[in-house]
Amino acid sequence: MASIAQRALNGWPLFLTIAAMTFIAISAAALLIGISTPESTVSLIRLSVQLASPWIFLAFAASAMAQIFPGNTSSWLLRNRRYLGLSFAAGFGWQAVFIAVLFTLYSPYYWEELHKTSDLVLRIGSYALLIAMTITSFFPVRRRLRTEHWHWLQLVGVWYFWLAIWTSYAELAFSSSATVISFVYFNLGLLALVLRVAAYLKRRTNGLEMSS
Repeated sequence: MASIAQRALNGWPLFLTIAAMTFIAISAAALLIGISTPESTVSLIRLSVQLASPWIFLAFAASAMAQIFPGNTSSWLLRNRRYLGLSFAAGFGWQAVFIAVLFTLYSPYYWEELHKTSDLVLRIGSYALLIAMTITSFFPVRRRLRTEHWHWLQLVGVWYFWLAIWTSYAELAFSSSATVISFVYFNLGLLALVLRVAAYLKRRTNGLEMSS
């Protein structure tokens, strides 16, 4: 675990490293796949979600890991949960970029094959929530909020994005077009949920023992 203690794997350097790797992967895919067809653009949208998904799962499970498996790794996760969340936001932002490209270049395909108006409204709401979570993760803004308001925003947000990502992979994993990565991410998301539930049960059990 000595490597985790290195500066490059903590705090802002960690975020910049993840964001840079995401940018390189997206740029390489964009050069190879291109946006010459709506299908290729959709492939880039899916890739952006795949690159972002691990970070929301880790951020979602970080506090549970620290409670169930205290140690260097879980402490590192908890200490860097903020930056993992920001890494998710940075990766997920690429989805918005390619959706805008799809909407601009292939509007009929967007409406006929992908989304209805209600889906677009929900997606806009998701981005608004993500922007709110991102902005309030910075301490100068966070200090302007009541502690309970900030807590509930982050709690609702992390549950919402975990659920949105996980259910999308669940739908893919149990469809006729299932892929290996959809199974992997479905199980990773499920594992994160199991850890959260186990941590809750542990806290509740400890609370009952202390009160008895």
